Amino acid sequence: MLGYTAVDLFCGCGGMTEGLRQAGFHVIAGIELDDNAASAYKMNHEDSTVLFHENILDVNTDDIAKLLKGEPLSLLAACPPCQGFSSLRRKNKKGAVNDPRNKLIHQFYRFADELRPITIMLENVPALSEYDDFKEVVKKLAGLGYSLDHQIVNVERYGVPQRRKRLVLLGSLLGNIQIKQGSNTLVTVRATIENLESPEDTSDPIHKIYPTHKEKIQRQIEITPHDGGSRSDLPEDYLLECHKKPGIGFKDVYGRLRWDSVSSTITGGCLNPSKGRFLHPVANRTLTAREAALLQTFPSNYRFPIDIRRSALALMIGNALPPEFCRQQAQSVKEHLDVIFMPDIFDKEKRSQIMRSVKNKGTKQELIIRELLCSLGFGQYRLSTSQLRCAPDIVYPGRKKAIFVNGCFWHGHDCQRGTLPSSNREFWEEKISNNKQRDNINYQEIESQGWSFLVIWQCEIKRKNMTNLEERIIIFMQS
Repeated sequence: MLGYTAVDLFCGCGGMTEGLRQAGFHVIAGIELDDNAASAYKMNHEDSTVLFHENILDVNTDDIAKLLKGEPLSLLAACPPCQGFSSLRRKNKKGAVNDPRNKLIHQFYRFADELRPITIMLENVPALSEYDDFKEVVKKLAGLGYSLDHQIVNVERYGVPQRRKRLVLLGSLLGNIQIKQGSNTLVTVRATIENLESPEDTSDPIHKIYPTHKEKIQRQIEITPHDGGSRSDLPEDYLLECHKKPGIGFKDVYGRLRWDSVSSTITGGCLNPSKGRFLHPVANRTLTAREAALLQTFPSNYRFPIDIRRSALALMIGNALPPEFCRQQAQSVKEHLDVIFMPDIFDKEKRSQIMRSVKNKGTKQELIIRELLCSLGFGQYRLSTSQLRCAPDIVYPGRKKAIFVNGCFWHGHDCQRGTLPSSNREFWEEKISNNKQRDNINYQEIESQGWSFLVIWQCEIKRKNMTNLEERIIIFMQS
């Protein structure tokens, strides 16, 4: 038993995974393309999580399914790249920036469609909710049977010492699910970083990372009032020439954080005072990389690579999801799952019945076969029947016919998709052998009750095979 399992798409340096793990999920896999982020992820999660360090377009969900060892995926979590939707990049533009990464949200749907997790969670910038790609994915997820809720929330209401708005989407095949609401208790900058030792005295290499500046910039920092001061408080002689021009926005740049408030949003420029309000409340420097990570709620011992450019490290930290926010949302999902899976709430038979109903929402292959049956005039099927102890995927009780839509790997088909992993060979041979034995028992039971059955393999459901598949179905249904 794997417990509650999760997969983290676009996992970055591991903010989502850290939150999921703290909530009690076993994150079996993460997917990340960026080299620096993948390096940080491995440093912290390689002990229990398989990292697919590649383009998500190239990841086959069958490889994820093998890690589940026959059990359902409890949660699919994702934070697709949001650069094209971010308000900073759009500035005053109404539409999203033309960025090919905008389309990656459709990979979230692909994984949900092919893995059919019990619950799903997506987090992103608020502006994503305005765009057609998001609306299309939401509509398609609802078509898969997910009950959905999506809202825009501020992470400062969830124990994160930072002002940061996020779009959250939750979905469940088990029924209604709601996004956890935050509280009015704020965690301040003071409570998060005041008691840290100085960068000069620390043994933490991440806490030593912050920029040095030319004399004029350093002097500007030194005379910026402590605890919330900004460039608007400076004499004109100390203003940069670019800041003297009328109509210049971004008033927070070269500003100090306030001790007894939350910080401004920690972005990818968090180690550069020209990118936002990232000066320490009283020290004459910017935040250190460790301070920025703590304001993102990473644990104090979370590891990051130190052999990369400072700007790359800042980008990694700023792009991460705050683990504490993810933990609270994941904890809410876990409580939703507990209602079904806690043994003192439902007995084994009832849970099995519920999971059968989840399965009957249909895998991608099953949905294709259902559509094909309808197009051939055989649309009066059912998804279950009390006449049989086993559970075919499609049944026609009046005709006494059953159809099984079998995944090649899990049912041991003699094809490329049915190839067993080279590692842990004995486990997989025993697992697949037991599945095949159970299949044969089911087929014998069906025939003993005067039914006939048709097995359709996953590898057969291809466009080039449709004519042959249609002929097989027609012969089976009319015989």
